[in-house]
Amino acid sequence: MVPRMGRQLAFTLCILNVVVIASQDNFDAQAAAEPNLLAESDFLWDNDGWTVAGNPNGLLHGSKMIKAADSDASIWYFVAPSKFVGAKRAAYRGKLSFRHGFFEYNSEGHDFKGGEFDVILESEAYELVVGWKNLIPAWAFRSDHELELDETAGWVLESTGGPPSRPDMVRLLSKLSSIKIRGGFYVGNEDAYLMSVRLLAGPQDTAPRKTSLKEQRILSADSQRSLYDTGSAQQDADTPPPPPLDDADVPPPPADEDVKEEL
Repeated sequence: MVPRMGRQLAFTLCILNVVVIASQDNFDAQAAAEPNLLAESDFLWDNDGWTVAGNPNGLLHGSKMIKAADSDASIWYFVAPSKFVGAKRAAYRGKLSFRHGFFEYNSEGHDFKGGEFDVILESEAYELVVGWKNLIPAWAFRSDHELELDETAGWVLESTGGPPSRPDMVRLLSKLSSIKIRGGFYVGNEDAYLMSVRLLAGPQDTAPRKTSLKEQRILSADSQRSLYDTGSAQQDADTPPPPPLDDADVPPPPADEDVKEEL
């Protein structure tokens, strides 16, 4: 007979397995309905792999949300899990959307702390960091956001303070290493939350791909070789064959006596 503790543990593991399978099935169904959905966190069951950076109090899970609190002037961020990063070239000209809010905040008589990046995208491989400033509205308890992922949308390149170029955005998304969404904005107590984060692909690029200089040289060499082979074949076809020899033009074989004399 299985002990009671063993039965409870087996039942708990069974429930957890059902939850994981149901969550994956739910995402698969949504991905099938929305083929441009690259990653999503609805926080239905847990934190979904999200963490916090710069907040020692850690992260908590709520009803379809994650949340964190602080009681000082620190600036901290919600950090996306691995499914949102990596090879995300398809997200170029796509969107990053989420809901951001506060259960409470206390500015302690100070202004709202703007001026920092509210959302940060980073590629360690290419040493690129872009951010979006002044996104979260001051003194608001809830706000919804949908950020376009291209160079003209409002992103700022950290290294220059200006907008990124198209190659910058494409390279950054192709090897994306981090997505951070800011949580800390006030000097005093604040309890911030994040809901429904989604990463959507952009339209497929149907324009012909530009070839590199090396590829152009290879294509040029192949084209010249093909033209040479065609010209040689055409020249051989245009050259008439030599006329056949008449019997009168063929010298008779030497006689045996002549051969002996030469020997």
